[in-house]
Amino acid sequence: MSGLFRLSTHALVAALAAVVLVVASTSLSAQESSSKGRARRTPWGHPNLQGVWTSDSVMGVPFEAPRTEPLTAEEVAYQEKLKTLEKRLDPGGSNVVWSERDLNRKIKRPTSLVVDPPNGRVPVTAEVRAIITDFNRDVRRYGIGINSHEDLDLWDRCITKGYPTVMMPLGYSNMYQIFQTPEYVAIFYEVIHDVRIIPIDGRPHISPKVRQWWGDSRGRWEGDTLVVEMTNFSDKTFGVQQPVGGFRGGGKDMTIVERIRLNEDNVLEYRATVTDPRAFTQPWTMAVPLVRDDEHTVLEYACHEGNYGLQNILNAALGQSKK
Repeated sequence: MSGLFRLSTHALVAALAAVVLVVASTSLSAQESSSKGRARRTPWGHPNLQGVWTSDSVMGVPFEAPRTEPLTAEEVAYQEKLKTLEKRLDPGGSNVVWSERDLNRKIKRPTSLVVDPPNGRVPVTAEVRAIITDFNRDVRRYGIGINSHEDLDLWDRCITKGYPTVMMPLGYSNMYQIFQTPEYVAIFYEVIHDVRIIPIDGRPHISPKVRQWWGDSRGRWEGDTLVVEMTNFSDKTFGVQQPVGGFRGGGKDMTIVERIRLNEDNVLEYRATVTDPRAFTQPWTMAVPLVRDDEHTVLEYACHEGNYGLQNILNAALGQSKK
């Protein structure tokens, strides 16, 4: 699907949601307002989460806390190989131009995005640990040892960044736009142009036989907190079939329970608890504070436009195989 078509589709979703917002805004004056004049509740009484949000304030915060126990011999070998490869591929280091924005607004930066277990580490099973430290499998992200486009992950192929991976700040485009109606919450993620439609009207999940890139979301309000349960993931998105083990090895049986709440400082508190008995020895939770960023435009993440990366990676791999 071309980038232009996807952009038009998501622009239509945003436009329809905006129409609902404009119609609803006629009665905003009767709603509870924040100190900046923004209504803290929608005309129909739900907490007002609408607007553009960013995770830039925690850019650079490690996903997991540093390990306290020593690395195994296999892990040491894996890290040394990876450091050598990255130094060879990027001798000058990362381009710092992406980090020019103010990263420390309004929040206290945590030590890691994983907040439970208390050690800040994802409790992966032995099977998954072997997958994520398999150097020959992991380096496929660099186009090494691949035979076809299917050996690359879904981000390289401009299909999806995956969930909840897209909630972790990258070097740029860490923006999320939320729209609400009485029956739905829609969240637009600019990276790979995903739009998630979350019914909040009490309907059940779809059949377990139906598996989707982003699973199936169903939401409900618990007081002022939006609680969303995600099920029905696909191994095509996350599981061990993926070149680098997917999202920490989570697969089709993974479930995610999100809790989203607007606090008194106008920061959107986002927490997600992830469960998958095959991949994780216990449930674990990540937390990402989102700061309002309505003053910036959500610029297009044009993954397919002029995307020569996949073609060049495959050409280079083909050239290597002929040597």
